[in-house]
Amino acid sequence: MLGDPGTMAKRGAAALLVLLMCSLPFASASADTTLVTHDEERLVVQGNAGATWSTTLNLDATQRGLFVVACGSCEASVEDAAGTALASGVGGLDLTHRPEVAGTLTLQVTFVVEESATVLLLASTMTEVPNRPAPGEDVISTVLAPSGAGDAWWTGTDHVRLNGGWQGAATAVVNVSADSTAYVLAETEEPAWVDVLVQHASSEIDLRLILQNNTLEVTHASLTLTQDDLPFSHRMFLDADQRAMMLIEGTAPNTGAAVAMASHPTSGAMDEVAGEDSERVVGHGGQIKVYDVNDTDALRVTPALGTEFRAEHLVQGTWVATSNATSTQPRTVWALPGAVALRLTCISPTCSADVALTEASDLRSGEDAQGYVDLSDELLRQGGSAGYLPLNGSANGHLVRATLDVADVFPFQIDAWEDSIHLVKVTVWTSEPVMLELIPIDPITGTVDEDERKHEVVSGQGESLSAQFGRGTHLVRISLVNPDEVLNGTWGSDLATLNYTLEMAHGVVDEGDEPWFEPDEASQIWGARVRWILGFCFLIPVAYLARMQRRRTLLANTLRAQRERLRQIVARLDEGRPVAQERRDLHLALDAVATLDFEDACLSWGQPDLQHRTDELAFAAWRLDRRLAQHGAHVVLVGLAAGPRTWEATALRFDAPIGAACEVKAVEPRFMHHGEDVFLDTIRAETVVFLTVELDGANTLVDLEVNGLVDAKPRAARASAPLELVSTEEA
Repeated sequence: MLGDPGTMAKRGAAALLVLLMCSLPFASASADTTLVTHDEERLVVQGNAGATWSTTLNLDATQRGLFVVACGSCEASVEDAAGTALASGVGGLDLTHRPEVAGTLTLQVTFVVEESATVLLLASTMTEVPNRPAPGEDVISTVLAPSGAGDAWWTGTDHVRLNGGWQGAATAVVNVSADSTAYVLAETEEPAWVDVLVQHASSEIDLRLILQNNTLEVTHASLTLTQDDLPFSHRMFLDADQRAMMLIEGTAPNTGAAVAMASHPTSGAMDEVAGEDSERVVGHGGQIKVYDVNDTDALRVTPALGTEFRAEHLVQGTWVATSNATSTQPRTVWALPGAVALRLTCISPTCSADVALTEASDLRSGEDAQGYVDLSDELLRQGGSAGYLPLNGSANGHLVRATLDVADVFPFQIDAWEDSIHLVKVTVWTSEPVMLELIPIDPITGTVDEDERKHEVVSGQGESLSAQFGRGTHLVRISLVNPDEVLNGTWGSDLATLNYTLEMAHGVVDEGDEPWFEPDEASQIWGARVRWILGFCFLIPVAYLARMQRRRTLLANTLRAQRERLRQIVARLDEGRPVAQERRDLHLALDAVATLDFEDACLSWGQPDLQHRTDELAFAAWRLDRRLAQHGAHVVLVGLAAGPRTWEATALRFDAPIGAACEVKAVEPRFMHHGEDVFLDTIRAETVVFLTVELDGANTLVDLEVNGLVDAKPRAARASAPLELVSTEEA
């Protein structure tokens, strides 16, 4: 039995009671009733003055019903199906009633003032026997159904509800006195833990719990309970060949009492509730929970008060328990070597514990690195059980004292030329001093190079050790300073785990001799062929660029010979040539005309609508036909020519002298733009840039301004007159 029954009385009772109430049917309530809620096993009805609330309870001729109302000044009454009042009261009601025929009984509560009333309604589902039965006597007995997964479970101290609403409990409603004793029998099909819960007693009662089999009976408990003791719960074990008998006596006439019984299986799996970092397992004696593990996994078990667990390990198909398998205190259970599962068995009548699955593998490999150096071990040289250390980087490991893990050996690989020399530094971060060993291995003889072998006790606070290595596989070993203190202890103890971090740094001292092999005849032939093929392939882009440059030069010469090109564009548009074709030809000409001298380029476009020149920059602007616009309302052609020095961080600004600003909508070639600015970045000395800019806005006048840096000093150029975006003819 978990704990003393007196201390458990009011702690575990609430869970069963509230679950029993889940099955109560409710009738309609008046609109003035403000709230109906559960308060553990009872209903709390909050009503306004003048409000009426009612509910019903179905009873047959074999059932007894319990109606309890507690309030300050409310009026409560119970009526049968014919409307006949069975009982009424002011300030509360306590009625135990068995109808002569099956029917529906109605409880009605009328509120005189605004207040809350607590209500308890129960119908008996357990049958009374008229006389005390002898052991083995064939009488009516209630078979308790065992709870299952997803039902509500509770421990002796704190109830735990899972998925809510288990309704498998049986209830006995009796009417007793000093001269009238009620006898109720219950049994289970399998061995089970049985909870007995006294829900209500109108006055003091005596309760005896007796266990019977076919030949004898044993008194399990004798209890005297008053109203102040309720609700009261008690737990007992019931074997498959036993039945439980309740003897209930009252000390006053017409004492109404309600007792519930519920059973829970003693075998099977415990249930679980998932949490953020752990899960809670709950169950009853004999139930289990199994977890898949490997050698580096552990369960951190934190049992509730009164909970006792047994931990077992599945090794080669057999469940094995260590010497300290059973515990009632928080502990970490480490898997035995070769174990594939851990099993927790509930030893106490009830169990509740937080369980967290943790792992302490080395290098996040899921394995524990071996602790000894064996140069004949091929697995060690091929990466060991935990893998290679990174040549440049960090790795984490653990020395688990509880599993007698006192040392870890890690290989690392150096891929380099023959006779190369490498310097490797290993830095250790941990909470206590450790022994660090660097073990170089000769790649030819496969033996330890004792001249370069290093071992030293390091503090663990960033202290390092360095050694020279050749190519091939080498070893790093980290171990406890006093391993015998751990090895002489007990496996599975609660000794602290030592966590550490190794940081590796690698440098080349001598690159060694680069390997060279004479190629065979076929390699030489195909090598020559491939080089010729690749050479021709590399020339294809050169030929393409040369052809594009030639076309660009021809187009530039054609433009140099032309004059008033912008007027020709307008004329072709007037003749009906597609705007898209003219826009595409204009964009192609921007790149070609930039190769000409700035004066020749300006003449090819025609007379500028705006022109400005300084010693360091010249620019001109032309107002284009608005039909060429695609994204804005106006199109402007701008040409810029840098002087003898380069302009950096250059920006072209279209500033409205009066009125609303014009916004740049599109630029060709594609330069970055924002608001009134176009960002040209760098204009190299003696170079020319032409671009078209689409503007949007109601303003028809803009000032052209160029800003940038020349020799890291700010420079700016601004036209003396604004550019008219609308011609006189259009205006």
